Amino acid sequence: MRTVIATILAFIGLSNAAAAEQLWLTMDQVRPYKLENPAQSIVVGNPAIADVTVQDNKNLLLFGKAPGLTNIYIFDEAGEPVQNLMVRVRTMGSGMLTLNRGVHRTTYNCTTNCEATATVGDGQDGFATVANQVAAKLGQAQAAATEDE
Repeated sequence: MRTVIATILAFIGLSNAAAAEQLWLTMDQVRPYKLENPAQSIVVGNPAIADVTVQDNKNLLLFGKAPGLTNIYIFDEAGEPVQNLMVRVRTMGSGMLTLNRGVHRTTYNCTTNCEATATVGDGQDGFATVANQVAAKLGQAQAAATEDE
């Protein structure tokens, strides 16, 4: 009898909880997401894996940052959870080449020419080299934009 009561109580608790929906994102890409009901607040489980930009209270942009699994909870104006998005982030499959040399891995983006790209999971040396080059290029672009103002 106790098992039946516990099962009924668990079912009631689950029916009141926010429904979980699973989404796939691709790393370094944005995906628009439209809410059925307006959101008051949003909490991202692990912002190192995925993040959110709010356009308005019904339109979101979801951004995949690193491969992995996290969730995003959406709350209504009363502070009640209305949606639980289970977000899985994967790396790009097409146009990518992964070169393994023993335990050292390097990833290349081969859309036109194969060029090394900083990808989570790559060897530290290659990753740091590409990340430093990207940071330097970004600095140049920001300096040029400042000069134009």
